[in-house]
Amino acid sequence: MILQDTDQYFDVVSRLLASCRGKQRAMTIDQITQAAGIPDRRITEQLLESRLADFPFLLVASGRGYYIPASAEDINRYVHSLHSRHRKLQLRELTVRRKAVASGYPLENDHFTDPPGHQAELFAAAGLPTSPAGSCRRSTRYENPNGV
Repeated sequence: MILQDTDQYFDVVSRLLASCRGKQRAMTIDQITQAAGIPDRRITEQLLESRLADFPFLLVASGRGYYIPASAEDINRYVHSLHSRHRKLQLRELTVRRKAVASGYPLENDHFTDPPGHQAELFAAAGLPTSPAGSCRRSTRYENPNGV
């Protein structure tokens, strides 16, 4: 959580984005952060997320950044993108829930609880580490198991 108050930056960000009509004039979070003199891009992200409805204009985003749509097609593309991402997140959640239940995690009142003691035995039978510590390590170098 960012402790910095985003209110002090809202007006300057609003003025910056007011000139960004059309995708070709979009501003990335890094560009907004720098141009507005915001010390941390997370503050900009928080501001754009929490104050989106407060901007005096419609604001959409793409891979190029944030901008005021120049046409209905800009809006349609953005809404389609939001819908697609929402659906992918729903599918990911459903997969996690199914796998958690299949792995022995009980579901109580829409929350998972720690599995009973036999869970370690299931992990061992599957050849998985039984201790969470050290079971997933980030390697700085890829090592090909075939020695190639």
